[in-house]
Amino acid sequence: MNDIVKICLHPLVWPIVAPLLLGAVAYVLSRWAPGLCRVLALAAGIVALVGGLTLLGDPTMRAGWVWFELSKGLTVGLDLAATTLGMVVAIGSSAFAILISLYSFRAMSGRYWEGKFYAYVSWALAGAIAIGLANNLLVLLVGWEITTLMLFLMVNQGRSGAKAGAAKAYGILGFADACLLLAIILVATTQGSFAFPDARITLGDPDSSLGSMSYVVYVLIMIAALAKAGAIPVHTWIPSIAEKAHAPVLALLPASVDKLLGIYLLAVLSLRMFRPDWTMQVVMMVIGAVTILAAVLMAMLQHNLKRLLSFHAVSQVGYMVLGIGTGTTIGVIGGLFHMINHAIYKSDLFLMSGAVRRATGSDEIEEMGGLGRYLPITFVSGLVAALAISGVPPFNGFVSKWLVYQGTMEIGNRGLATALLVAAVFGSALTLASFVKVMYSAFLSPAPAGARYATQRPRENFWMAAPMVVLAAACVLLGLWPQLIVENVLAPTVAEAGATGADLAVVGADIEAGTIGLWNPTHATVLILLGILVGMGLVWIATRKSKVRIVRPFLAGELPLPDDDRFRVPGTHFYETIAKVPGLGALLQHGQDGALDLYHWSSRHGRTLVELLRAQHTGLVGLYAAWCVLGLAATLAYLLVIMRI
Repeated sequence: MNDIVKICLHPLVWPIVAPLLLGAVAYVLSRWAPGLCRVLALAAGIVALVGGLTLLGDPTMRAGWVWFELSKGLTVGLDLAATTLGMVVAIGSSAFAILISLYSFRAMSGRYWEGKFYAYVSWALAGAIAIGLANNLLVLLVGWEITTLMLFLMVNQGRSGAKAGAAKAYGILGFADACLLLAIILVATTQGSFAFPDARITLGDPDSSLGSMSYVVYVLIMIAALAKAGAIPVHTWIPSIAEKAHAPVLALLPASVDKLLGIYLLAVLSLRMFRPDWTMQVVMMVIGAVTILAAVLMAMLQHNLKRLLSFHAVSQVGYMVLGIGTGTTIGVIGGLFHMINHAIYKSDLFLMSGAVRRATGSDEIEEMGGLGRYLPITFVSGLVAALAISGVPPFNGFVSKWLVYQGTMEIGNRGLATALLVAAVFGSALTLASFVKVMYSAFLSPAPAGARYATQRPRENFWMAAPMVVLAAACVLLGLWPQLIVENVLAPTVAEAGATGADLAVVGADIEAGTIGLWNPTHATVLILLGILVGMGLVWIATRKSKVRIVRPFLAGELPLPDDDRFRVPGTHFYETIAKVPGLGALLQHGQDGALDLYHWSSRHGRTLVELLRAQHTGLVGLYAAWCVLGLAATLAYLLVIMRI
């Protein structure tokens, strides 16, 4: 008993154990004391955050305990370590759990499952921290499964119709988790341990412990990472859950924590476990570019705000995968920095959507308008996050995208680099266009005729507005001083991994990569502000002596009435012509119908396989026994020949 207590109180263990225990207490008290469950979830986030911050002082700390031995050298136990990038995941997940808990004080108030929601938040946080601190693949797998289960449980409690989305998410992520499990089994059986390889393995190296199996392991883990992050083609679970899940759930998992975990695993795969060859780099870069363009085009066609945001959550993953796929120091740093930035502004945007739904009672963009005067804090916070995700300086999204652009131009193939750069930049332009539609529709356009909220005059709520302000401030802070993360976290991480032989120069506020380009956020911000001041001055000079005549609009002989929707232009009409472009419109319609949805295709064709198998169930015991014998023979052949046991 004393040994168990001693283990639980270890600096690497109690940030995991505390949220687990507090979540268990919240679950037990969920029916009787939901108010207390709020405090417990907030306490879990604070305890985990403090624990993570205390570990920053000793990034080399490691601890392990062996529980039992499966075979000679293959043991099961708890093996944890405080790596630099892992602490980003742990601390970031804790911070998001705190902010989402505060937001949920009002957003989830009165819901029948409010108490359980806070228990799930605490348990999801424990799983995320376990992944960040994991020093072997088995511990990582346990944390991975905890977060997947919590996602299913939270989405499953959404509005009517949420169960189908939850089942789809669990099906896709369950398949990805099976890939991860298979990869871990292959690693354990070939190298005799669940530990990460002592040195990076070059893919296809016959002298390595994995040999030719290295490609298989790499692809399996990459599938798991891409599915968790939400890259094409294993992305469709995010749009499927977006419409019916509650905003705090979307802001916590698909928007922030799942992105941190998925890209973290991809970074561990490419920076700690393996050394990708040019073929796998091209595969990752192409996946990144396709994800950027395909998802942002789909976003532009959406009429549901949360579904639109979900496609943008997918699109932005493309920049992360593209950056890591370049294999250049500056590109990898850009991809990891974009992982952090995306978690911040996308969480803010989903929280904004929750505030908009609370005010209007709908997620449909056509049913919104005029909220800027009622929710000014939500509007400003959402505007900052929208500019950040669109890559507009001086916000954080621009800096990380700029680094990805530079890293892309440093790859050896100039033609491929140019094509990838065009895709990335064009994706940012389309993102900005899409958020012009969102901000106009929700906050700047006239309210729809007969909208009840226009007469009820909704107000800001402190608990919902405060987290959005904090996240918007983080977008500004990391845009003006990106070296806070680049110098102190990401550059040391890439240097430790030895991702490339290239040099990274970080001088003051300047982020420089070879001779490709230079971005100085301080100078650029000053120039932007001066440009705004000069423009305002010119407008003032031009209008100070002129008189402006204000009259009612005269349209074809009719004067529009205040509640006449005939002359109202909703933002959903902004980009309808895209769906009519020859070729592109047809592709987008196929995308809407599920052409890129592997879940759709597997369910459609899987039914044929099920019927084929069902036809073989004749009820003859001898036939079943023959199948068992054949299965055992195939398993033994694999173990004896392939695994060389």
